[in-house]
Amino acid sequence: MKRTLLLFILLHVIVFQTIAQDDHYWSQQFGAASTLMGGSVVAGVRDNTAIYYNPGALGFISQPSLSVDANVYEIDKIFIDDGLGNGINLNSAQLSIYPQIISGLVNLVKNDRWKFSYALMTKQYSNVLINSRFTDSDFDPTLVPPNVRFIGALDYTNQLNEQWLGLGVGYRINDHLSVGGTLFVSYRAQSYQMTNYERLVLLDVDTLFGSYNNDRNLKFKTFSGLFKFGLAYQTGRWKLGFTVTTPSVQVYGSGDIQREESVVFLASTAGDGYVVMGRKSGIKAKYHRPLSIGMGVEYATAKTRITFSCEYFARLNPYHIFEPESNPFIYPPLSDSMKTVIGVGSFLHVVNAARPVFNVAIGFSQDLGTKFTLLLGARTDFSSFSAKDSIEADNFLHMTGSWDLYHLSAGISYHQKRNTVTIGFKYSFSPPTKLINLGILDPIEEDSPMSPKVYDQSFGLIIGYTYYFPK
Repeated sequence: MKRTLLLFILLHVIVFQTIAQDDHYWSQQFGAASTLMGGSVVAGVRDNTAIYYNPGALGFISQPSLSVDANVYEIDKIFIDDGLGNGINLNSAQLSIYPQIISGLVNLVKNDRWKFSYALMTKQYSNVLINSRFTDSDFDPTLVPPNVRFIGALDYTNQLNEQWLGLGVGYRINDHLSVGGTLFVSYRAQSYQMTNYERLVLLDVDTLFGSYNNDRNLKFKTFSGLFKFGLAYQTGRWKLGFTVTTPSVQVYGSGDIQREESVVFLASTAGDGYVVMGRKSGIKAKYHRPLSIGMGVEYATAKTRITFSCEYFARLNPYHIFEPESNPFIYPPLSDSMKTVIGVGSFLHVVNAARPVFNVAIGFSQDLGTKFTLLLGARTDFSSFSAKDSIEADNFLHMTGSWDLYHLSAGISYHQKRNTVTIGFKYSFSPPTKLINLGILDPIEEDSPMSPKVYDQSFGLIIGYTYYFPK
């Protein structure tokens, strides 16, 4: 009995992972019209969002303006079937309201070949809240042995907010070619907290009680810089675009981390188990973004635009977000083999990595008379995280980022002389995707088969307003 309980407890120590929503580079798009066209505007963007999509196109914009665009409402739903064992599901459903981008174009010099732009953008945003409770009474009574009682719980929170401030400049070389660049300063703040426990009692001749606790808490903030170069070309009905975004260069990063893990066995004649605890504050933190290369093409008639864009994101080799000297408190002293299983030497380390990603998007725009424009778009959003591709990286900040997403969007723009109002909807989903085991909280069968499967979808309402200053 005690061996069965020990194996049950150790499974949690070895395989349990955590959850994040930051493994999709195209989860956010910017500007209401550009978003509703799937972000497929690298070639043909001619509004303030050029500062992000292709600063080379800034030189082709003729009228200064101010734009405010927002995800007025967005509902994100995640459901993981058998997420923590057979019949133990996980779900998160959150309503979010946040600004997409505030951007403007100004004329700072008399030479109209030069254009200057600014923007404040919400580059990444997520708010995942998950909790689960269960006891032996939640299972089929015919499957629960009469001498077994158990209870378990998981509470999880992961909040992320990354803001980019951009200053861009474009120069129109001639009527066909324009070049430009944007300097971005990034501020990233992320906090994560997970509390997980299980209690199990085996009622037989020697009553045995087993308890497992796993508590993790971290938060960090970083400041980084990166540069985006863009080139835009137009001739006749065709437009072409090309961009290169440099890897991020970190200026400052700091954070706190706390972790506790314990296993306790109590029997009528003996006890066993361990506790490992560690905490560090004000330690160095790092977060990296990869090199990316984007391209786009647009074909336009008097009333119709058909667009295509793609972007390649390079690999990020494993690196440490946190790498402090752990020196955790351990009681009682553990054997070297047990220290290896628990990872005592890297108890407070957090490792990140990313595989290469190639995303594509298509867009469609159709003028409906003189005042209205129909906007349609679709794009892929493949995950940059893979446990197989990054064996060295622990999964401390990864799990719900391991599946691919697809985005669909549609809306209408209403044009007046001095302003444009855009409103539309977007829908994002993941096909049912199998996950690696997240943890085993089902003590009924020691070798209980598991195949957790995730279903992810979100609904968003997007509203944008642009005011055009007199020339």
